[in-house]
Amino acid sequence: MLLIKNALYVEYATKPHGRRLDKPNEDRLLVDKERGIFIVLDGVTRPHGEYEASPFKSAAGEVGDIFLKEVYTYICDHLSDPSPRIILEDAVKIANKKIKEYRKVKSIDEWSFFPSTLGIISILRGKTLHYLCVGDCIGVLIRHSSKIIFARELTVKAVDLCQATKTERYALYCNHPENHLSYTVFNGDDVVMDGVQYSLIDLHEGDILFLASDGIADYLKYEKVIDLVTKSPESIIEDSGRYDAPPFASYADDKTLIKLQF
Repeated sequence: MLLIKNALYVEYATKPHGRRLDKPNEDRLLVDKERGIFIVLDGVTRPHGEYEASPFKSAAGEVGDIFLKEVYTYICDHLSDPSPRIILEDAVKIANKKIKEYRKVKSIDEWSFFPSTLGIISILRGKTLHYLCVGDCIGVLIRHSSKIIFARELTVKAVDLCQATKTERYALYCNHPENHLSYTVFNGDDVVMDGVQYSLIDLHEGDILFLASDGIADYLKYEKVIDLVTKSPESIIEDSGRYDAPPFASYADDKTLIKLQF
């Protein structure tokens, strides 16, 4: 889908990965070009056995919907506030509390781990993009044919080296900032704000920005700039499939991408 206003072009696409037909798309995206709000979320996947037992059901997807609605509503209601950073931080705090309420429908013993989402939440104000990032989504800036990764990508691959099970991984590393392998997810934990990163980018004419879930992170990191600049999000998502195999990965993932051109 393409939207044009002034000199800003916005394209976006999302697609569930194709290897597990019983797993729904747990990514979420929101594009509000009029208000300058752009969000990419990536749900934290359950153990695969749970999808086999309950196909197409995803607590992470439900949490993503809750989080997206709460964040967007809050930002829209406070766009005139002077500090974009405070708007973003307050928005995710409120949304995270809603997740905490959601997870009470079952006990911790009934959850294999608390349903979670993570991502990049951004506001474009004038020529400056203000953003919060959490987890292993990725932001990339193309400027003068150079590629800059501007949103921290906290990869789970480092945790995988410890050979922990999925349940152990989230018990040991999610939202535990004292651990060097810790990575942050929105799952209702109060400590989540300790891992939220805020930053901003002053944009120039000709800049191209990508906000994406980690399903296409390797593609964005390793592909040539000319391919990123000329291809649509749909084409990038299709082409990124070749990174879903060794040596890059042994699995596929949902893929979501917003492309902004100034």
